[in-house]
Formats: sequence, structure tokens, C-alpha cells
Amino acid sequence: MALSTYSDLLSAVGDWLDRSDLEARIPDFIRLAESRLNRLLDDPEMEIATTLTANDEATPLPADFGEMVSISTGNGALQAMGPVEFAAVDPSITGTPRYYSIVDQEIRFAPANSTASISLVYRRSIPSLTADNPTNWLMTRAPDVYLYGALLHAEAYDPNDERVPLWKAAFDEAIGELRTDGARRKWGPSMAPRIRRT
Repeated sequence: MALSTYSDLLSAVGDWLDRSDLEARIPDFIRLAESRLNRLLDDPEMEIATTLTANDEATPLPADFGEMVSISTGNGALQAMGPVEFAAVDPSITGTPRYYSIVDQEIRFAPANSTASISLVYRRSIPSLTADNPTNWLMTRAPDVYLYGALLHAEAYDPNDERVPLWKAAFDEAIGELRTDGARRKWGPSMAPRIRRT
């Protein structure tokens, strides 16, 4: 059986579960797997470089923002500042931003600046699989991660299923392999063995 699209995944999870009463829940199992994968993975495919223009004190985060990797202006890297510390900054001071804080889905800059060009590298969320978005980079590279992740989340509906330890072991192994592969592609083969498997 091919396993390259959302539709393929729905069918495969249904076949492996072999329970028609869970068919309507399979999209939920896939969503739960994606949520967990967003927390577990740090893959080069997830890193996006973009340029933003500062908008006074704040600029909206990209819609798929997951985690900051780096942020800088032409004058160097910006330093992170906590929201409480940032709130104490005098908003009337303007100039080239040197600090940033993330508050309410916005990047806030200090000093404030309405024209600074900001270079942002961030970790994006995995694009969700749907009928309208039937595939993504993870489904193409590691369909087994999706399959075992969805099967594992189906456990809540039948915790006595004897296959649960098998799915957990398969999921953990697939995640470990994906992490090692991602580290190898990002840092080269010498760094890959340092990545700890779960």
C-alpha cells in the first residue's frame, strides 16, 4: 500500500487499527501525532529564514512560527529579553533594535524602530495534513512516523490492545532515526551520533 498522502494515511491507520468504530477519530489521532511531533522534532526542514520590517515596537510573528532560532539586524544579533524586563523599557527611545521579546504572537523590539530590516530564522510548525493539504515534507520523508504516531494516540480508545508496546517502540525508533538523519543533514556526519534517542 502506498503511504504518501493524507488519504493514504487515513486508510492505513484504519487498516492497522482494524476497528470501524474508530474511523471518525482517525483525523484526531493524526492531529495529536502532529502536535507531539512539533514538540519532539528539530529538523532542518523546519527552519525558515525570512526578512521582516520592524513596525515600531512590534511585528506579527509568521503564522507558522514555532520557535526562535536567531534574529538579527545589519548591526548584529538581537538579545532576548523577558516580557517583564521588556515592559520596563522606555518606549520613547528609538534607534536600531538591540533586544527583542515575544508577546501576544508579536516580536517586540527595543529600542523601537519602524524601518529596521530584521533577519529572522525560526523553527516552523509542521504543516498539518488535511484533505486540502494532502502531503508535507514529513509525510514524504517519514510516513512511518505519522503512522506509528497516530496508532499510538489511538491507545486511549483501547489501552488493552496488545499492539500498543509495538507501536510505541516503532514510533520511538522512527523518531530517533529521523533526529539522527536531521542532525546529519544539518551538522554533517560527525555530529549525528551525539543526538540522543528517546
